[in-house]
Amino acid sequence: MDNIYIVGNGYIGECIASMYGNKYHFIGVCRSKKSNCATNISLDISKNKEKLNRLIKYRGTIIYLAAPQSEGLTDTTLFNFLNCIQKSNVSKIIYTSTSGVYGDKNDKVVNEESVLEPITDRAKRRFDAENQIKNSSIKYTILRVPGIYGTNRLPIKRISERLPLIRRDICKHTNIIHANDLSKIIENCISNIKTDNVIINVSDGTPIKTTDYYLKIYDALKIKYPEFIDYAEANVTYDEKRKSFINESRILDVSLMHKIMPDIIRYKDVTMGIEDSLK
Repeated sequence: MDNIYIVGNGYIGECIASMYGNKYHFIGVCRSKKSNCATNISLDISKNKEKLNRLIKYRGTIIYLAAPQSEGLTDTTLFNFLNCIQKSNVSKIIYTSTSGVYGDKNDKVVNEESVLEPITDRAKRRFDAENQIKNSSIKYTILRVPGIYGTNRLPIKRISERLPLIRRDICKHTNIIHANDLSKIIENCISNIKTDNVIINVSDGTPIKTTDYYLKIYDALKIKYPEFIDYAEANVTYDEKRKSFINESRILDVSLMHKIMPDIIRYKDVTMGIEDSLK
């Protein structure tokens, strides 16, 4: 079995290990103690240089899912990781970035060649991380990932709090992807040579207005809709993180994803994906 290191073994790491545990020897790496992989290592990759030096004992692929630290404009966690591991034992690194690196495109379509204009510090750290990966001398795939939903990953808390929604007639588009589809894409990148040293936009391929996404969840739960507000009211009502999402919009062109990985998306219909997520 090939060795696959899941660095940042959180929600998506658990999905990948669950779906492909019989195909690979997964080595899960995260701060907390977990048992979802064949081998599980508790390690803070932002600090422990000595353990990082010994982490990649066996040749394998790294699926890097760890988020950057919460402050600054560079990803110091990734910097520490790349400078401490034995790169000679890494056959490839698959890095999950964010579509936020494009910044606000006011609902315009963006492909992998579009200008990167990250606005938030969080997106700027991801922009820095992409450059670190490209300059690491390791074979890579960079996936620019939008909002992820799936089992236990729906905005149920916001819905239970009846957070007001942007009026549908003025609401901008967002891009989403089901966790299982993202897991399939990441697994495909392990051995698909067409993904080597390539940056790929990923999503379900069906852009949706943020309000429509929420309303579909309300419908699935058979809950009465909340009130609707405009952007000025939202910028007063929403927290900072939520405001950063509503004030940016873009539509991801995923033609390259479809070309390299035909028919990989199962949940093209978000209604079906939401129903699956609520089972």
